[in-house]
Amino acid sequence: MNARTAIYLVAQREIVTRAKTRSFVVTTGLMMIIIVVGAVVLAAVTGGDDRQRVGVTGDPASNVSAIGQALPNVGDRLGVPIDVIKVDDAAQARSRVAAGDLDAAVIATSATTFITVSKNQIDAKLDGAIRGTIDSVGLTTALAQRGVDANSLARVSITAQQTTPRKADADQRIVMALVGTILLMFAVMTGGSMVAVGVVEEKTSRVVEILLATIKPLHLLWGKILGIGAIALAQVLILGATAVIAGTATGLLTLPALAGGVFAAVLVWFLLGFVFFATLYAATGALVSRQEELNSSSAPLTILALAVVYSATFGINALDSTFIKTLSWIPPFSAALMPMRVATGDTDAAQIAGTLVLMILACAAAAWIAARIYQRSILRTGSRVRWGEALRSPRADMSSRGGKIS
Repeated sequence: MNARTAIYLVAQREIVTRAKTRSFVVTTGLMMIIIVVGAVVLAAVTGGDDRQRVGVTGDPASNVSAIGQALPNVGDRLGVPIDVIKVDDAAQARSRVAAGDLDAAVIATSATTFITVSKNQIDAKLDGAIRGTIDSVGLTTALAQRGVDANSLARVSITAQQTTPRKADADQRIVMALVGTILLMFAVMTGGSMVAVGVVEEKTSRVVEILLATIKPLHLLWGKILGIGAIALAQVLILGATAVIAGTATGLLTLPALAGGVFAAVLVWFLLGFVFFATLYAATGALVSRQEELNSSSAPLTILALAVVYSATFGINALDSTFIKTLSWIPPFSAALMPMRVATGDTDAAQIAGTLVLMILACAAAAWIAARIYQRSILRTGSRVRWGEALRSPRADMSSRGGKIS
């Protein structure tokens, strides 16, 4: 049997076996439900009317009506849409604010004294709009009393410029990359564990001895990795599609804003990251003979995977920092950080190509280590084999351990 056929048959066996398990189907279904429900809840919380309702009342001498007329225009300039509601008196204004009917109220106690009322701490932009409007109307009124038309005065022009303009869809692009990273780590933790557990199960039940009588160890290893990898990728694509559909349906996402380049980066780095971890997880399964020993054997990989997740989660607000830029060059952290840097545009083609080459080399090194360990440990029973022992020559390893090959 040639190598391609052997790997294909093993991969097909893994796909058919894993896809039909109740745990896989139930887990995927539950996560789809969680994603949809989460999108609906998030849309309900954040997707409501964001206009601020402000009540105005008080001493007519304060020109409070002019404040009410000017407030919406000032709010629009500051990016906070405001609806002004005239209130009969201060008591009613306070009551409606306390009941949540108004976001804030402006009470004029005299021509130069005003009180702003809010239920909790007032929104900073809304507070700025109210204060700016009161100051502007007060100044206009004072100038008019002195015979000066405020409209005849020269207007101050302020132009805002950005040295590195942020793309309008940057937030959605970052979210897409972050979700891809989270799904990568989910696939690594679940798919990698499936690879390791499958290796241990075959080793414990002696099924591997029957398989290796027909195919080579490396063919079995790569067939298992590719088969489980296909299942993990399919699950990620299903969950990702569910998230995009739910986000679009609820108005949280705008599909044209989701650049194809970001999706491609997420997919490429997902595949590289999964190969890196899955091969090493297969090696951890070959090192032990019992399921109980698997957790301790795979603990270093689990810690590394969590570190990758944390680097993306806590580094999302500092993607342009020297530390994150440096860390994004180091595999496997680049699998989580580079898609987000691509999403923000905080990188160039040379960096993308360089980090890809390094990650591919890291995957090749992980595959070499895993293949070496797998071939030397898969038929070995007894006590757990150490990483260092498995990487030494077979003769030295066996003489030092006194183990047996079944």
